[in-house]
Amino acid sequence: MTMTINKSINISFEEICNQLGISESKLINFLNDNDTNIEKSSISNENTALFVLEKYQEHLKKMVSIGKRSEETATTYNNFILRIKKYILNNNPNLNVNELNEIVLNEIIINRNSERKFSIRTINKYNAIMKSILKFAFEMNYTNKDYRYKFTLEKTSLIPRYIKEEHIPKIFETIKELSKPHRCRGMIMFLLLTGCRVSEISNIKLRDFDIENDLITIYDGKGNKDRVIPMFYELKVEILLYLQKSGMSDWNRKCEGYLFARDEGIERKRKFPIRAYQHLVERIKKRMPELSEITAHSFRHTFAVSCLKIGIEQHHLTEILGHSDPKTTMTYTKLRGEDLRDAINNRFPYPFEILLKTINEDSNATNNNR
Repeated sequence: MTMTINKSINISFEEICNQLGISESKLINFLNDNDTNIEKSSISNENTALFVLEKYQEHLKKMVSIGKRSEETATTYNNFILRIKKYILNNNPNLNVNELNEIVLNEIIINRNSERKFSIRTINKYNAIMKSILKFAFEMNYTNKDYRYKFTLEKTSLIPRYIKEEHIPKIFETIKELSKPHRCRGMIMFLLLTGCRVSEISNIKLRDFDIENDLITIYDGKGNKDRVIPMFYELKVEILLYLQKSGMSDWNRKCEGYLFARDEGIERKRKFPIRAYQHLVERIKKRMPELSEITAHSFRHTFAVSCLKIGIEQHHLTEILGHSDPKTTMTYTKLRGEDLRDAINNRFPYPFEILLKTINEDSNATNNNR
């Protein structure tokens, strides 16, 4: 055996043992024991997972305050962190942060929903949260090593969950059965005809809905960015009708209140939280089992897919949706099989079978003439 020191001096393992006056086996055992002790010392210096989770939640709160994380994202993260903390407290309160891995994550997920099947997208979301926590722990020196490698994200190309055209009229028929149908209809129309995120709609104020210029201003969107989007005529008519029924006869640019407000009237100071929009979609789903897979965010997907189908330029859609990366908008170009079929059939005035039949007939005629 030969060891290289400083890349220039070659010394055999046997010579080292002779100089030290010990056998090769004793030197090997010594080196192995030393490595083990270093590893044990490193592990003992790791902080507990509960400590890191507490610190991460404090960090998350600061990120929201400076606009680097949305309240919606923070809520999602905190809800999952609470599940992690509960699992750890019940099973191993002294669990070190370096002991967090996908096996523990699976136990946390199964512990609450043993019979539910999770999508790749959901699992990726949980893994992404764990990676974010471990990145924070490493950067803050709460761990001796970057443990993000323990959590992997599966590559997936999922079709966006958008609503079929034939289901949309049924949704509005269902809304008639709900309490405050004028408000429910206005909320759903806004989701469907703007492509806004639920968190953005929750924060829109009356003055942001500019009926004089047919524009809607979105402040503090995802990534703390502002944008201006077009107002469709149908939405304008619908919202003005909603305002009349909710205690405001005329649109008022000077009003500081929210467009959708719990205290309907002139001042409109109490906005509806994100959960209210999600609950509205859940009530619709209960009456329409065929929509069991959709969420409030599905209306944003539906808007995007519809825009692309009618020929809106992709870069324009990127601006309307507030995407920072055009590649994100590309997600909406993936259509369901039936929509691809309809797109093909609508584009060509003849079925492919007729084209193939014509080619075969021409080929047969050529052969007969030989």
